[in-house]
Amino acid sequence: MRCLKCGKFSFKFICNECKFALSEFENGVRYIDGFKVYYFYKYDSIKDLLYAKHQMHGHFVFKVLANLSFKKFAKEFEFGSVVNAIPLDDNIKSGYSHTAVLARALKSPSITPAYRALRAKSSVKYTGKSLEFRQKNPRNFELLKSIKNPVILVDDIITTGTSMKEAKNLLIKNGITPLFGLVLADARD
Repeated sequence: MRCLKCGKFSFKFICNECKFALSEFENGVRYIDGFKVYYFYKYDSIKDLLYAKHQMHGHFVFKVLANLSFKKFAKEFEFGSVVNAIPLDDNIKSGYSHTAVLARALKSPSITPAYRALRAKSSVKYTGKSLEFRQKNPRNFELLKSIKNPVILVDDIITTGTSMKEAKNLLIKNGITPLFGLVLADARD
């Protein structure tokens, strides 16, 4: 087998050298109408790995990325009370949910994942679509669980921010405090 990042022979989907390189983040923050969305990588640096989400081995790739980033974040995160990590539309596709894998890596004494809490009623795909398309075709999220704690919204990529903004607004409308968003990659040019 070959490492999906560098192409060298490896017994793992991502070799140890690439894991080490990926453990050094390019982290930053995006503001979507004043709402902070933190990211760990620039999209171009991990886009080949992100494409794996559409394949069965994507679960393993996302687990490695989540452990290198989200899990480290969770170990250092303190809020004063427990917060929920809600994956955006953790509907199972391709045999697993990539956003649920990311939320699971956040499980810690301070963070409890809340699975199957936020679902998109629309099955529209945003990959490669313009901001105008995204605005005309909302995800139409619905809240499926009663959430009492403040929330961290979890997704894999932030491009235009429309999904994150729509989810944040739904939480606020339902009296839930969204603290910030957390994503693997920022796809802004």
